[in-house]
Amino acid sequence: MLVNRTRNAKLAFGIVMLTSMLLLLSVLPLGAAEESSYQSGFLVGSSQQAEIQEHIAQMKLAAQKRGVDYAKILVAVREREALILETLPEKAEWMHGVADGSGIAYEDILVYNTADRLMTGFVGECTTFLANGKVLAAGAGSIISKNRDLGPNTISEVAKEGGRDYASTDLYRAAYIDIPQTSRTYSFIGSRSAGRWGYGMGINEFQVIVSDNDAPTRDELAFTNGLHDNDYVRLVLERAKTAREGVEILTKLTEKYDQAWNAIMFEIGDSQELWVVEITGKRWVARRYQDTYTARSNQFQITDDYELCSDDLLSYARSQGWIGADVSKINFRAVYGTTELYPENNDNIISRPAAEILYNTEMRYQRAMELLKGISGNISAETLMPCTRDHYDSYPLPSGKVLTLEQVPFYSTDYVYDRQEWMTEFPTQDTVEVSIFPRAICHHALEGTTAATAILMARPDVPDELGLMLHAYNQPCNSLFIPFYVGASSMDTRYSTPDAGSRFFQISKLAFGAYRIYHEGIRKVFDPYEESLFTEMPAMEKDYIDLKSGGQTMAAQAALDSFCMQHWAMGLDLADAALKTMIATSVESSAWKR
Repeated sequence: MLVNRTRNAKLAFGIVMLTSMLLLLSVLPLGAAEESSYQSGFLVGSSQQAEIQEHIAQMKLAAQKRGVDYAKILVAVREREALILETLPEKAEWMHGVADGSGIAYEDILVYNTADRLMTGFVGECTTFLANGKVLAAGAGSIISKNRDLGPNTISEVAKEGGRDYASTDLYRAAYIDIPQTSRTYSFIGSRSAGRWGYGMGINEFQVIVSDNDAPTRDELAFTNGLHDNDYVRLVLERAKTAREGVEILTKLTEKYDQAWNAIMFEIGDSQELWVVEITGKRWVARRYQDTYTARSNQFQITDDYELCSDDLLSYARSQGWIGADVSKINFRAVYGTTELYPENNDNIISRPAAEILYNTEMRYQRAMELLKGISGNISAETLMPCTRDHYDSYPLPSGKVLTLEQVPFYSTDYVYDRQEWMTEFPTQDTVEVSIFPRAICHHALEGTTAATAILMARPDVPDELGLMLHAYNQPCNSLFIPFYVGASSMDTRYSTPDAGSRFFQISKLAFGAYRIYHEGIRKVFDPYEESLFTEMPAMEKDYIDLKSGGQTMAAQAALDSFCMQHWAMGLDLADAALKTMIATSVESSAWKR
């Protein structure tokens, strides 16, 4: 837990954090920069030697506490290095540059960049809002809005992947395994962790929208012998023309190759349909949601209302003794749900307990459903934005006491502080009680945070090129939703590298624990941009449609590209402006007044 600090102490801490993060920004590649990957890495290593050493030390300490076998980690890391050299050689060059620039062993840099999950475990949960048809303000289409929660130092990227043709011998090189490549892939725009091949969410050229949420399962898992959830998302975006086709792709892939580290719930939509597929090892269930809304947090949500399932869903449960021989349909989450989100091995399958509901996960699910109910019939990107920024208006504790948070993150309120440094009596036990931590939809914490948010829109009344992803980096409450159309000709490279993400990352770090101090100033910078989007986007889309229907295809494309480039550039300018506002607030608040 954090200890209480004075207002000025918080500000001083924030200034230190901002200063260190500005070092990072100063060496990240800009869109027009012309330098080698090695040079870029060398600059990072030479300017941040102490910080990198500290991060690696923390990683090794976490691994030691978890009892990680470092020799096994190195074997896995070398396998990943070989894949990087084959598919992303510039990343290997960058890591060598960091090592040489910092004087830190390349092996440590390699482990830090490729095996953080193996070393430290994976921290992060996600909350997703889903809606289809009549509950939308437009009365038709599908929307998926996901807050992607990851480790506290995650920087995200937005990238556009072009479709292409492949030979029958080509392979898709997933995070852990290789699988046959399809003959043709489709173009898409998506959000990913910086440097990743797979994606966390996105929209393709046919307006197929995809995201996913982790869940705990009692089932057997494949770990490094299966498909990573980010690979699944990319594979659906590259291969599916409809949501229903995406369901088929997902289920066939998991039956053949298995899921890696945990169970996954995939949300897949198009302009007509919305599906959720919940995967547990090689088994799965699927349900279609029509003219309704639903949500996902981090537990299975499908009970006995699934419409499709794997052939061995019941037989496997019987073989494990989870259900009787006469059972013909199951409550899926009650039978396959458990308490451990990221098991290290399959040794304890028999002893994994059944668990249908997890407290914090259920609280976030209920809160998400409450928010959706409040806007049902009027669900749109504009009405979902406040939902993604929710920290709970009030949060009931078991005692009956209600925390009135008023949209302030838990770590920025007085509830987090117990003033333990002022205890008048020496403790008689090793631990002290702390308040329950209400993990919010817009998540702020030491061990994990919302790393990115995407509102994905599939609409039947627009051409597929106008498939839209509104994307915000880090916690959306202190961030900016920027429009990304799948039909844009190209991407501003600052978004597809850590450049753009690092700016919002700095805002997030400086504002941590000091929401009341900085939030108002940040929103004064960002709100006008977002408010104008919902008049400017429809106007541009109408121009695009009119030009294209009139046979002016090139003019239509130019209008779309100009809109995107203008708003992408403006988004980065506003991020810089918000940072300057935060610095000015820090200086003003920390100065002595006479």
